[in-house]
Amino acid sequence: PTLVSTGTGSGKSECFLYPIISRCLHLKDQGMPPGICAVIVYPMNALAEDQLGRLRDLLAGTGITFGMYVGKTPRQEGQVTGTRLPAGSSRETYRQAHRQAAERGRGVSVHPPEEVCSREVMQMAGGQPRILLTNVEQLELLLTRQKDVELFDGATLDFLVFDEAHTFTGAKGAEAACLVRRLRSFCGRRADQTVCVATSATVVDELSHRTNSVRPAWMACAHSASVGNVVTVNSSGS
Repeated sequence: PTLVSTGTGSGKSECFLYPIISRCLHLKDQGMPPGICAVIVYPMNALAEDQLGRLRDLLAGTGITFGMYVGKTPRQEGQVTGTRLPAGSSRETYRQAHRQAAERGRGVSVHPPEEVCSREVMQMAGGQPRILLTNVEQLELLLTRQKDVELFDGATLDFLVFDEAHTFTGAKGAEAACLVRRLRSFCGRRADQTVCVATSATVVDELSHRTNSVRPAWMACAHSASVGNVVTVNSSGS
């Protein structure tokens, strides 16, 4: 497990996004069947939505599918709002459509063909996105409801990321640790088969007594590893 601790806007997301995208491209080149490769968990929907916009720009035209599953995710494909670009659209096509929407001040989302926008499609065989953005509450529901748990059929779960990990303390941290084990068990993955990453701008030393902190012990507990195997990366690169 790895803890990434750097200041806001310093590139924490790149630390896990680029390896995830690289793995997804590798799976694509190998012709592997659809299945979730990475689950990225956020404490707030606003953070997930911000990352969704980023993935649209990064993955448009790549063929790497992604989607966000939160409370507001449309149930049916017909309920999806915004502009859906046709299959085969390039990144430049997406960026042009996005610029035009912004210039018109419409505030309309532009969905590249790689984006899986509705629960209906995600729950279909072969409709699972490679990268799934969600929150703890929705992930809990996904592993509880039969109609949703099929979303993880064929999941390789190569990556599991918790953003703003300092929010997972106390009972919430214990629940998240149990959820990690359930998800990994359902996907048939051992602890050493999933790359686990946590990011935070507020990571302190294990001996610190600050309450707003995330410690290597939580990562070790959540991911069934020893504290000595938890690597902390900070802004100095150490």
